[in-house]
Amino acid sequence: MKSLTRVRRKPGCTHMRARMQRGNMLVFITASTVGLLAILGFFGLGFVRLLGSNTEQRTAIEAAALAAARDLSQIAVETPDYGLVSLSDAAPVGSATAAGDNFYTPVRSVNGILGTLRLDLIIADRLGDNNLKAIIKKDLSKALNAQTLLGAELQKAIQPGYVSKDKDGNVIEVYKSAEAAYKQNGIRMTHSSVYSDGNLKLTLGAINGGSVTNIGLPTPINWASVPAGASQNDKYMSYINIPYDNTDFVFAGVGDAIKLVNHQNWVPTVAGLPYQLATVVRAEADQSMKDSFNANGYTVKAAACAQPANVVDPKPAPGALTFSFPDGLCPEITKPGDMLTNPDLNKPGTGCSYQYSDRGDFPFPMGVALLVDRTWEFDPLDQNMGNVFRKALFDWWRRAGTKLDMASAVAMLNDNAFKFQQPSPLMIDWKTHAKLGSSQLYVLGQIPNGNIHIYRVRPQDGVISYQVKALEPVEYLVAGQNQMYSESIDAIKKSAVGKMKLGPFNFVPDLKELNRMTLEDTWDIYLRDQVYQPGKTGGSHSGEPLDNDDTAWSPLPGDIGSYSFGAKSYVAGPKGSGKTPILSNQSDFAETSGFPASYYKQYAVGSGQRPTYLTNGTAVDIRFRRQVEAGNLHKIIGDKTGYVGEKFTNPALPAIPPAGGTDSDGDGDIDGGDDD
Repeated sequence: MKSLTRVRRKPGCTHMRARMQRGNMLVFITASTVGLLAILGFFGLGFVRLLGSNTEQRTAIEAAALAAARDLSQIAVETPDYGLVSLSDAAPVGSATAAGDNFYTPVRSVNGILGTLRLDLIIADRLGDNNLKAIIKKDLSKALNAQTLLGAELQKAIQPGYVSKDKDGNVIEVYKSAEAAYKQNGIRMTHSSVYSDGNLKLTLGAINGGSVTNIGLPTPINWASVPAGASQNDKYMSYINIPYDNTDFVFAGVGDAIKLVNHQNWVPTVAGLPYQLATVVRAEADQSMKDSFNANGYTVKAAACAQPANVVDPKPAPGALTFSFPDGLCPEITKPGDMLTNPDLNKPGTGCSYQYSDRGDFPFPMGVALLVDRTWEFDPLDQNMGNVFRKALFDWWRRAGTKLDMASAVAMLNDNAFKFQQPSPLMIDWKTHAKLGSSQLYVLGQIPNGNIHIYRVRPQDGVISYQVKALEPVEYLVAGQNQMYSESIDAIKKSAVGKMKLGPFNFVPDLKELNRMTLEDTWDIYLRDQVYQPGKTGGSHSGEPLDNDDTAWSPLPGDIGSYSFGAKSYVAGPKGSGKTPILSNQSDFAETSGFPASYYKQYAVGSGQRPTYLTNGTAVDIRFRRQVEAGNLHKIIGDKTGYVGEKFTNPALPAIPPAGGTDSDGDGDIDGGDDD
């Protein structure tokens, strides 16, 4: 038997083979790792590109939505009742807003209009005045009609190729702007994406649950009566019904800045609302993509929503409400609120005129402009001076917008702090020309002094201020073209003021034929509402306030009391007609008395920004004229009843007192006089 012999290997051989095997494995692992990393890198690059393209498309679609919202905020349309209306207010700076007199007019926002109407309705409710509430609710239908017209324009504006206009007449192409913004922010990482022109889709809708607007709650806020969830940061919410006095108010989605909103909350319409204006724009687009893993390509979809913005007009000088008493105060009307309660002015069946001036500002051009009846629009309410005043009062409130302080508006009508103050002095010397065309004056005797009571809305807080100034019958205010004018003859009879005898004037050379004249105890009322009709249908001035130096004073800080700044001195020129200025016909225009144009306060002539935007003009004036029994002077004025014409109270003019003393017995007879 053979013995087994173990063969001994060299020690180095085994170790070398093991090292070679390990080296081969390392190469394999390294190669595998590199390959895996290459594969991962390849897929990673694709993934990064995919993420990048998605991010870029999201940026692009958001840019498109924001561009569309920006353009929508600037579109303005002309409406028959509110003039130029937009999603945003605009001060009177737009060149395309020019009225017939070439002055620019403001643009009103739909939310601002609704906020104003809701505020005014609250004031009327606090006053307990159902007629005033009915007039305001009637106007809401006009506001919703204006909103409908704007909404129709916005829907057209988002369509490809449609052209809208802004307040300057500039072309606005919403779709074109949105598409350009999308392309400028388009996909660049893949180098293989395709956008087809017209693929972008814009749709208008709302936000489910609403968003905060920039229309502030009225002050005091505890009067606002806003349900929980309908306001945020003391601002109204959009797309939530916020009713008052059984009247619906739904604000549109417009904020204080153009911004993106969550597209998941976007809806075409919010269910259950009585009305709504679609303003939130949704932008959608498809992008065709190709890469090495998708040779046939794929589609990336993106959507974004944006809300337009409203830049609120501060309305620095919305205009003054004035009560003019050139013949002294009427004791039956002691404060503005008496217009709402006086039985003579609010009696059923007692009519008054309800008119507008056609072909110019009445009475200019003389012989061309005329007063035309307009249809009474508030049936079944009576067409009496009380209700006409309510309409004018509301028109004045509308001018102040949403900043009007409601408590102040209520107080202004009824509180003692706003009562009409007596003129000082109560009586003044009445003068007339010694001879027609002469600068020398005769003193006829004593006659009641007049004043004007001016109410303005302070721009800083919406509080109403009161001032009183001296006032003479001249100058007369024109009635603005296409605005509202009303007169009530014999409005207040048998007034507590009583009758006052005037004359005789036998000592005046040119008036020897005159016998006694009498200031009667009957008052006529003339109302001029210069802001009744805004916009192009509002005539040559588009319903803007009338220039008036009596109302031009800026309100003083804390100006709730009265301030007398003195009367404007007025010196008349020669009367080309030869008619005496001491008595006019029974018209508050004295249009048949032959007075020159300088006897009338008229609108300024110019262009650009209207002077009354920064300085208060006359929005509404209610003027009381005391009837005068004309005596023999009716042969000149053509009527037995007239009004005091000029008083010539300027003390700088020379005056010759008549023989005799003053009215010492107080019977109203002219038995003397003093220089003024």
